Amino acid sequence: MIRGIIRPAVFSRRRVVSFILPRRSFYASPLSLKKRLSKKTIEVDESSAAVSATEIDFDELRRKMQGVVDRFGKVANEAKLGKSNPQIFDNLIINTADGEFPFTSTAQTAVKGRNFMITVFDPSNTKHIVSAILASNLNMTPIADPQNKQQLKVPLPPVTTESKKETVKHLKESFEKLRNGPGGHSKNAHTLASIRGDLKKRLSKKQKKSDEDARAWNDFEKLHKQYCDKLQELFKTAEKAIMK
Repeated sequence: MIRGIIRPAVFSRRRVVSFILPRRSFYASPLSLKKRLSKKTIEVDESSAAVSATEIDFDELRRKMQGVVDRFGKVANEAKLGKSNPQIFDNLIINTADGEFPFTSTAQTAVKGRNFMITVFDPSNTKHIVSAILASNLNMTPIADPQNKQQLKVPLPPVTTESKKETVKHLKESFEKLRNGPGGHSKNAHTLASIRGDLKKRLSKKQKKSDEDARAWNDFEKLHKQYCDKLQELFKTAEKAIMK
């Protein structure tokens, strides 16, 4: 009998080769770190760097000061409308079942005679809008329409001499703030005084001042006065319209 030759099973082992990637170093040398910090410092301080007469951008200064005048013009127009302004509720925050939302996301306002007519987008928010108006300092009382759950009527308060004086008082506060206030660092935080102060500070950093620098500053002072006069004229016109 011929016996078959049985070969034992051979289990081959796979060689597992591990590749170790070189670790990248994120170490920054003191010199390179210093260069980066110096660059950032220059970028931050560039706006307050010393400036000479030839470097003064009068067009940019005009643009900034006109921006201040335009902002006050908007405030003055709102003051002239007083409590008959249909945007009077736009800054209210409405606490709904789904969270807080600006008034403009929940309703819109129109003027009809001596009443505001508020149309609520979702009738479930009507009560929340009523609560927000009552909690504000507007001294107004919304009245729900029994025939329409999405409609509110808000009678306009009577205009009195005292209410007119109060409006003028608030307008004057805005006027003084935009003319003489310290301003801020954001784009829309300039005042006429802050624009003047920034330029004066930059000119004063120059070691030696020339006659040309003095002439440029005098030219700016004249320009600054023109915009102060514009602001003053807007205030006087609005005051007259409110008190008539």
